[in-house]
Amino acid sequence: MQQTVTWIGTAWARALERYPRRVAQRVPAVREVPGRLAIRGRIAASVEQHALLAAGAVWAAWLAAVLGVVIGGVEAGAISDPHHSWLHYGGPLWPLFTWDFGWYQGVAVLGYPHGQGGPFYAFFPLWPLVLRASGSIPDWAAALAVVVAASGLAFLGVAAASPSGQGRRAALALACWPGSFMLLLAYPDVLALAAAAWAAALVLRGRPFLAGALGAVAAVARPTGFLIAIPLLLVARGPRARGVAAGAPLAAAVAVQIYFWRRSGDALAFIHAQELPIWHRNGPSRFSKWPGHVAHAFSVHATLLIGAALVGVVLVALVARRLGRWYAGALAYGLVAAALLFGAQTTQTRIESAVLAVAVPILGVLWWLGPRYRPWALFATAVVAVSFLSGTVTSFARQALFAFPVYWAVADGPRPLRHPLVAAAAVAANVAFALTLAKYAP
Repeated sequence: MQQTVTWIGTAWARALERYPRRVAQRVPAVREVPGRLAIRGRIAASVEQHALLAAGAVWAAWLAAVLGVVIGGVEAGAISDPHHSWLHYGGPLWPLFTWDFGWYQGVAVLGYPHGQGGPFYAFFPLWPLVLRASGSIPDWAAALAVVVAASGLAFLGVAAASPSGQGRRAALALACWPGSFMLLLAYPDVLALAAAAWAAALVLRGRPFLAGALGAVAAVARPTGFLIAIPLLLVARGPRARGVAAGAPLAAAVAVQIYFWRRSGDALAFIHAQELPIWHRNGPSRFSKWPGHVAHAFSVHATLLIGAALVGVVLVALVARRLGRWYAGALAYGLVAAALLFGAQTTQTRIESAVLAVAVPILGVLWWLGPRYRPWALFATAVVAVSFLSGTVTSFARQALFAFPVYWAVADGPRPLRHPLVAAAAVAANVAFALTLAKYAP
């Protein structure tokens, strides 16, 4: 009898564990749901505010570092102008006002020529308008103030638009990116980046009209600015929102070309200006030149290259066995990129090609991150491709800064991308690159 009771009690306990009694759940009061949503909204706003503050701190440190490198380089003689090629605006900051700044200043003072083409039509009108609007303020002083303010907005925009919310990481990636110092050049590139990044941030927050307006600013600032229409079209919700967000940059780009046409009498004034011999462009023919350069290097240094290739294969195999395929693949890519850089003919080409070699795998990471990043990966890929096929690799590093989603790839991708040694190497490369400002056109 006792055994029977024990058995029944055990069975009843198991049944209670398997089928627990349902407990009535309290239904939230009507006023509780908006209250909870408000709390969540305040928390999200607080997190975003802290992320933007952190991004602002990163920008301030970056700004001080870039100005320090430029001033220190000039004072130490590492950045010099032995042939007196430029006017030295801004004292020791004169390297920021070299190269294309003179062209933009010329457009601002003289305007685009009537009834004829020429090199002025290679430059979009927003930056000359900014310089002309400076009035009694010297052009270089107004340009410096604008680029400093715009660089801060660019850092904040890249952080605010981060799909993962890792704004501080994205700002750090931008600060360490090779060539980021060029955002302080007296060029319109930083305006285009700031406008495009905030267009991204606004469209992600359901503000397609403001996003379209900022996209139009980017399109008037730089020839590749209209490409921001790609992610705006794919991310905006609703036909009307997509039409406005993506249509505004495209309309602005078309308006620039129509203005050039009416002013010069040449419907292809911009393209013809880009093709002038003074820019030394060679277009996609670069594809056929690189293998030839590598083949020439192989014919001269065959023994050395064969030995290096064998050592490389052994290293890749060892890394694959010890650390895994990801590290082995990265090493293999680095060795192949080094071989292509070995085939480059000038130091400037090697520098710019090295930045390209960094950008390509980062683009791969951006695609790998998933569907949420795909519209931005398509945009970044288009920017890099247009820059690479534009006819000269010598400005690739500066033009690729517009592909701001690559900074998200560094921020949200595999942890090795954010290793302190990688960051230190990137900073060192940035400093060395900045010291060539007066030597190689950015």
